Amino acid sequence: MPPMLLTPLRRLYLHSGLQSFVEAGGGIFVAGFLVSRGFSFPAALASFALIVLSRLALRGLVLPLALRAGLRSVLLTGIAVRAASFVMLPFVHDVGPLLALFLAVSGLGSVLYWTAWHAFLPALTETGRGGQQVSVQQATSALVGIAAPAMGGLLLAHGGPDMAFAMIALLQLASALPLLGAPNPAIDPDAVLEPGVASYARRLYFNEGFHSGCAVVIWNLALFATLGEHFDQFGAAMAAAGVAAAAGSLIVGRLIDGGRPRHSLVIAYGAAALALAAKGTALGHPLLAVAATALGALVVPMTSTAMLAPLYAMARQGPCLLRFSMASEGGWDLGCASASLTAAALLALGAGFRLPILLGLAAIAAMAWMLDRWYARRPQAA
Repeated sequence: MPPMLLTPLRRLYLHSGLQSFVEAGGGIFVAGFLVSRGFSFPAALASFALIVLSRLALRGLVLPLALRAGLRSVLLTGIAVRAASFVMLPFVHDVGPLLALFLAVSGLGSVLYWTAWHAFLPALTETGRGGQQVSVQQATSALVGIAAPAMGGLLLAHGGPDMAFAMIALLQLASALPLLGAPNPAIDPDAVLEPGVASYARRLYFNEGFHSGCAVVIWNLALFATLGEHFDQFGAAMAAAGVAAAAGSLIVGRLIDGGRPRHSLVIAYGAAALALAAKGTALGHPLLAVAATALGALVVPMTSTAMLAPLYAMARQGPCLLRFSMASEGGWDLGCASASLTAAALLALGAGFRLPILLGLAAIAAMAWMLDRWYARRPQAA
């Protein structure tokens, strides 16, 4: 596509597709890779939780960097650091200095990238079409998720971790290319968030983080175990789930922009509860587990769109998109780390995966309730 045809939104979609390939082709395999290196399931979950918790300690670096260089520059720096973390991962063999270094670098890249991304995206999307635009981005991610897990699983199973994670690192760097000509939003050095809005967003994202921890992080590890800890089978299962994810991406966005956002909550979070319950009952049965994974993948873009569209609307109404992202992302980190550490503790005490997964039902109910009240108090948003 000629550069003059790359509008800011198209640049976002192209980047999102490449970034989704990185997440689905490499990111989802990190915990399973640690298990293949001899880590116990609790240790693998605790390692992931440490990556997430390190973001809380490092998030304070984002604002001064953005003030000095702009939002896009922080995003690009995060991409480069994340690429370096994938290159490091194959050298981690046990608990020791290399694991600590990988966790620190991974946490730094993650906090720079995701905090900037969740401010960069609403800065470039259009008010009034947020649901549709977020859902297109989710659909792009879902479509990529069909091929990427299969490729990642095959590379890990037959090419080895060095080749697999080197390829993922190169794709991570390539994801920066569409952003090079995108706007570089400046940050107001004097903006102050409204405390009530920031607190609400943080609590909402805490529940989303807890739900993601149960439905994605813990479940992926449980699925890996159910499929005999084979990377190629795990990748194939996730690829099949990508087909289901692509099918559900656009429905909720159109409901939100069509004036029926509260309908979207019923659809998205009702389906999320059903998917989580299915995962809780499918453990130990490979075919049922793959079907539950497909149902869960169908739900992910629906719940993401249902939550991110109003969250981005709140961000655009405030004085600073980046500060809003920092507040909400901190809530997600606490939620996801809490779910991962709770699961690690329960597994270490002899419990199975079922209880940690089903704990996510409480977070689903909390998110649906919070968003319904937000729409009820703001009729103009609905």
